[in-house]
Amino acid sequence: MTEKKREAPISYRPPYELREQFRARVADSGLSVNAFITAAVFGDTAPKLARRTSAPRADVARLLAETALLNERLKGLAGDADPALLADAARDLREIRAACLKALGRSP
Repeated sequence: MTEKKREAPISYRPPYELREQFRARVADSGLSVNAFITAAVFGDTAPKLARRTSAPRADVARLLAETALLNERLKGLAGDADPALLADAARDLREIRAACLKALGRSP
C-alpha cells in the first residue's frame, strides 16, 4: 500500500528578544499561534477567533459582571449610607466598567 506523506510544516521561531512579546500578542488575540501567524501574514483574510478565551480576557469579562452586581448592591444601600460616598462609589464603578469594556474591545 502506498501512503501519502504529509508536507513538512512551516515553522516560525521569533528572535529570542521578541519571544515574550510574541507570546503576549498571541494570548491577547485569543487565536491559536497558527491562526495568529496566518492573520499577520494574510491580513484581512484572518480566520475566525478561536473558541478559547484568553485568561486575561476571561478575567476582564468576570470583573465586568462583578461591577454590575456591586452596582445593584449600592442601589440597595441608597437610604442607609452617605449619599456622597454612594455617588463616589457609583462613579468609580462606572470608570471600572468603562475600562473593562474598552479592554474587551467594546464601547462603554
